[in-house]
Amino acid sequence: MFKIWFYRTKSGLLSLGIAGIMFLNFGAAPIPALADPPGTAQGETIQSDSHQVVLSLAPGTNLDLVAKTFGAKIIRQGPLNFATLEFPGSDLQEVIETLKNTPGITGAEENYSRSIQSAAEENPSNEPLFSKQWPLINRDVQGAWEMGATGQGVTIAIVDTGIDLEHPDLKANLVPGYNAITGSEAAGANQDNNGHGTQVAGIAAAELNGVGIVGVAYQAKIMPIKAIGAKGVGYDDAIAEGIIWAADHGAQIINLSLGSENGSVSSDILKQAVTYAVTKGCLLIAASGNYDSESQANPGVSYPASDPRVLAITATDIAGKVTSYSATGSEVDLAAPGDFIPTDGWERAEGSGYTYASGTSLAAPFVSGEAALIWSQHPEWSRDQVIQALEQGTEDLGSPGQDNQYGHGLVDVKLALTLTNQTLDKRTSPAVIDSLGGIIEAVEGSTQINLTIPSQAFDQAVNVTLKAMPAPSDLPKGETFLTPAFQVNWGSATPQKMLSLKWSDPALKGASGGNLYRWTGSRWISLGGEIGKGEARFGLYMPGIYVFGTAQNSGQQSQRFAGVTAEGTAVQISKETFTTGADTVILAQVNQFPDALAGAPLAYKLQAPILLSSSAGLSEEVRAEIQRLAPKKVYLLGGTAALSVQIEKELQQTYEVKRLFGYTAEGTARAIALELGTKGKAVIASVRYFQDALVISSWAARQGIPILLTQPQTLSAETQTSLQDLKVTESLVVGGTAVVGSKVMEQLPLPKRISGITAYDTAAAVLQAYPPTTATLEVATGENYPDALTGAVRAAFYGARVVLVPTQSPIPSSLTLLLKSWQGYKIEALGGTLALPENVVQTVRTWAQ
Repeated sequence: MFKIWFYRTKSGLLSLGIAGIMFLNFGAAPIPALADPPGTAQGETIQSDSHQVVLSLAPGTNLDLVAKTFGAKIIRQGPLNFATLEFPGSDLQEVIETLKNTPGITGAEENYSRSIQSAAEENPSNEPLFSKQWPLINRDVQGAWEMGATGQGVTIAIVDTGIDLEHPDLKANLVPGYNAITGSEAAGANQDNNGHGTQVAGIAAAELNGVGIVGVAYQAKIMPIKAIGAKGVGYDDAIAEGIIWAADHGAQIINLSLGSENGSVSSDILKQAVTYAVTKGCLLIAASGNYDSESQANPGVSYPASDPRVLAITATDIAGKVTSYSATGSEVDLAAPGDFIPTDGWERAEGSGYTYASGTSLAAPFVSGEAALIWSQHPEWSRDQVIQALEQGTEDLGSPGQDNQYGHGLVDVKLALTLTNQTLDKRTSPAVIDSLGGIIEAVEGSTQINLTIPSQAFDQAVNVTLKAMPAPSDLPKGETFLTPAFQVNWGSATPQKMLSLKWSDPALKGASGGNLYRWTGSRWISLGGEIGKGEARFGLYMPGIYVFGTAQNSGQQSQRFAGVTAEGTAVQISKETFTTGADTVILAQVNQFPDALAGAPLAYKLQAPILLSSSAGLSEEVRAEIQRLAPKKVYLLGGTAALSVQIEKELQQTYEVKRLFGYTAEGTARAIALELGTKGKAVIASVRYFQDALVISSWAARQGIPILLTQPQTLSAETQTSLQDLKVTESLVVGGTAVVGSKVMEQLPLPKRISGITAYDTAAAVLQAYPPTTATLEVATGENYPDALTGAVRAAFYGARVVLVPTQSPIPSSLTLLLKSWQGYKIEALGGTLALPENVVQTVRTWAQ
């Protein structure tokens, strides 16, 4: 029996051939030589020589007047503040530039097209096909069903070509949907007239009814959103409207099996739609994109899959290999079956039926179905918790750890569901810990120590040991041991997340002046003392020998760290915090604050102080402190304009030197974040208003979270790239809309804002949300910033927080009330009395002590 196939030649025309399978390849743009096929939905837009432009409108703009002025036709109004105009036979770029300079128009861009990312392959006879559904068998979907997961109570929106509303496998699971092309909610308006949306829906949630196939989440509800036309092409304005409609009408999961031939090209309207859905708590899952591996290079992951807030899915074959047509790159999150998949189908001549299809379009709904299984078992979970379960429940193929082909790995549905019911395992040392993480425990006498390793902290299994051992040397200056020494070891692997070391011992009760020490092979390095209620904690990135002992500072109830200059104050803080030296030192410019704003998390990781210098050269005081610390390596934050070549050359004579910099402060923050290396979360603060970054920095350091910087109304390319490179899925924005505007928020993955009316109100809000873990506060002026910058590192090592206070005006009521609610705190002042008057310190002490 012969079947007909269509394939696109390099010239872009359709050729007709005869072979043993049917293959339909839909391009990313309509084919001018073809008329609309019979059955094209009424109201679908087919572009010819005209051009469509999506406008972002200021409130009150007269759209009719704009259209009349330019001789354009209004195609669409909405969603959000957007409208689409059609311009006949115009120079598109010239029109866009003119529109951008028109009053009332805040943005203008081409209405980009997106195409479906799969191809039908064969129509087998109408019979139950479960035995042919190799993805369900190979990825243990049955095992998940046996655990009671069916997808019940979860709605998956399929933003696609519509769905065959009368398909026997689908109709019982359908909920009302929408035709975003015509703007219609009428019954039947979202009927599939291409077949692609029906294929996608079948993979995700075909009913278990003894007919045809069964979907991954066979009791999930399907919301059919038609945003793609009969030719397999849709435009950003309709796709965005479909996403927003789905988010507004109860969809928890939004499947986007579509992409662009131009890779990651995006648009403001689609970005804002993604932001809107994420803010509503929706989980968006998208095909990474397909390409012809024989005729073109990998174009990269398509938008919207390339958006860091969207899960990007590549396709694998029956052998578990990523297919040659899958678009790949650093944005890939997961891999799932997508090659030669039996699924539901629709054809214009035959109506409802079944088909085989291949493409990343088929892999995405497999993950959407898996997400529905997880969410149905944990309806109280957020999208981020579902994402974490999906990424943890994988088979690590390709390069060890996360890679550009598989992302976090090939999905394992039963494993993902199993992990959702588990907490971190507690194990006795030694133990092998894989990507799922765990808690390793050891006991010596009255001391108990445990190391918490979060999931995905390591790319591969590591052998972890916590072993009590004789101390290799006495503590310096006659200090005494409070606990036995323990060797903490996990080999040479580099953790991707901060580990947490906790000590419990009666000797730590009341030992507020105790310090943690690390043995470097030749000396003990003092690392501060986060001690409270008989327990001590420390965030850990490096293995070694650790012990708790008495501290080498004065332990006075209140203390001031002050130098004649800001450089001198930084030296004093370093001397009191790193009493026995440091293997690493970070050097920043004393007057160019943005370069160092992001430095505290890296300083905590490297167990290093931050020292300050003028741009021209080191002062004798700073030079002497570096010599006292005796580091092996010195980091310079900022380019040569911030810290000169002369400084670098001087330090290179004695130490290894590494400069972290960008062409802007945002670029330097990016370089610091990449050196920190932790992924998943980020703090976003203003590059201009330093207080916000300073009040959050000690907390961010202690959590191992990078600090990225932004302009008030523009998110720089460096910061956008950082969000992608660090796989950021959750953002903490510090500061109000005047310092981090709403347009920036819209571009961030799952943003949460902490803010107040003034910078001091924001500081109070941060302290209330993230109070100190020990009874210590570092107080600094909020009118000049170097002291708080270097003091934030000390605060992180001692579980404290930086409190910024005004010195020329009363302390605001929000901060006053918070400080008065705290009692028994040790107050440490940062800076001399000219920077921070004693009466201000005494006021804070009176309230909080």
